Amino acid sequence: MIGIAGVKDRVGMNDVTAPNGGIAGLRFAPLSGNAAAFATLGFPRLAPVLNQLEPPWVAVGATVGGLPAGLALGQSQDDGARLLSLTVARSLRNRGIGRTLAAEWGKAAAAAGASGLITAFSDKLPERAALAATLSAAGWNAPRLTHVRAIGEAAPMVEAVGSWPSLAGRLRDPEGFSFDPWRTSDAADRAALAALAAEPEHLPLMHPDVRAELIEPACSVAVRRQGVLVGWVLAERAESVPLDGYRDRPAIDYRSAYLARSLWHTGMLVGAYWHAYARQVAAFGPTSIAMFGTMFPRMMSLVRRRFAPISLRVDETFEMIREPATGSP
Repeated sequence: MIGIAGVKDRVGMNDVTAPNGGIAGLRFAPLSGNAAAFATLGFPRLAPVLNQLEPPWVAVGATVGGLPAGLALGQSQDDGARLLSLTVARSLRNRGIGRTLAAEWGKAAAAAGASGLITAFSDKLPERAALAATLSAAGWNAPRLTHVRAIGEAAPMVEAVGSWPSLAGRLRDPEGFSFDPWRTSDAADRAALAALAAEPEHLPLMHPDVRAELIEPACSVAVRRQGVLVGWVLAERAESVPLDGYRDRPAIDYRSAYLARSLWHTGMLVGAYWHAYARQVAAFGPTSIAMFGTMFPRMMSLVRRRFAPISLRVDETFEMIREPATGSP
């Protein structure tokens, strides 16, 4: 991954530091303009970005004797700078280059005005342990689970969830709760939506008005208590399933689910999912695919503990953060 000639002639570099780390000719510098010589470092989908680096992109390259040896690449965003790729040539790993790249990228992001640093990675990333160790050594916080996503066949989920003792009783005796087909909001619902949207735990992208035109009515559910809207599970048709052998199945992505904070203890959000899955089975068949994700700690724990055994796949996302540093750690 290092054998790319003429990098100094093709990459805009302003050398800011030249620690040798025991490696002769090792240098670190911000990248700008045409940095295509670094395209073999990092994710292939990000390679076109390197043809012409400009804001909001932030990149730092490592070279040995003028040849690409490492790359840190990310974007400056409203909530800080997001590190998207950190790669060191395989023959030069475990020598501190990744840690220094992360530190230099943090300084470059701070110079671009970032108020904080963040990165996210999947539990399916083969190098996740090495990435976490490298960033931790560069002063980033420990990885924190922030999102869990489950993919499974609808019928097994209906059968399994409906048999959970803690939920079965509530489904038989819902105590004033109802699970109705989602409908266009009337005046009473708009007032209830405004109150729910004002709760600190409600995130803007959860609001039913977002992507409202894509809501699949066959399996979207309004949760009501004594007739008042207190939550929802909203579905969209998914174009494909990200699993070999299942890609052509009918699929539903449950893109938004929320229940009034004061009712979280009731477990009725899981009940709403059960009703949505049951309607999906009726509308799209028992082998149709259901996909949903959550970022709430209690729901993430539930997915890991109860949904994982009945899912085809569960994906977990971890985040690490750091305040920008003005010097190397």
